[in-house]
Amino acid sequence: MKIGLIIATDDEFETIVKGFNVDIKENFNEVYPTYLLKINNHDVYVAKSGIGKISAASLTQFLITKYNVELILNYGVVGALKDNLNISDCGIVKSVVHYDFDISQIDNVPKATYPNFKSYEIPLTKKYIELVAKQNPSLPSLVCASGDKFISDPKIKKELVNNYNCDICDMESAGVVLTCLKNNVNVFPLKGVSDSGNDEEYNSFAKRTYEVLLNVLKEILYRI
Repeated sequence: MKIGLIIATDDEFETIVKGFNVDIKENFNEVYPTYLLKINNHDVYVAKSGIGKISAASLTQFLITKYNVELILNYGVVGALKDNLNISDCGIVKSVVHYDFDISQIDNVPKATYPNFKSYEIPLTKKYIELVAKQNPSLPSLVCASGDKFISDPKIKKELVNNYNCDICDMESAGVVLTCLKNNVNVFPLKGVSDSGNDEEYNSFAKRTYEVLLNVLKEILYRI
């Protein structure tokens, strides 16, 4: 299978490149420098998007168009919105809420809701959620709030929990998921908690979360 693996930051990217004991081929003559990993008969195209949903959407379309990938994995760290999640916890994202999308003033739809979806929760590819959940029953299913903002304000965190029942937040998932759905490509975000909306926590614990997340990713790639 051809798989695209989208990573946002330099540190996440470095963890992936160093973490797989496989033959790595580089292709840097592209818009997005890409590593090709040969894993379990899969061609895994790994590239770094940079932070934010627009950058992530752009890379998603690049991997789909250039390499004809069948599945996009969005891998990276997130902030926790609920107290039951601890740093380094990993989870399966079952849906995404694009919380800063709002056309409620011009269309008869609630905030954060696209007219073509029945709910503010944007669905992901169900078969991969079920497959990974079966392989890793200890991983919780999470709803991810996604928008172009690092959320540290307790008031905003509370609103995302109360209004949308979100568990985590990031800045890339909405762009990745919406682009995949437009292209009819399977999509599966795998996320690990690095902080609770605190930059000191992120700087202190992100590296540890990368390592835990990497081990989960390896299990998935060697089983699908």
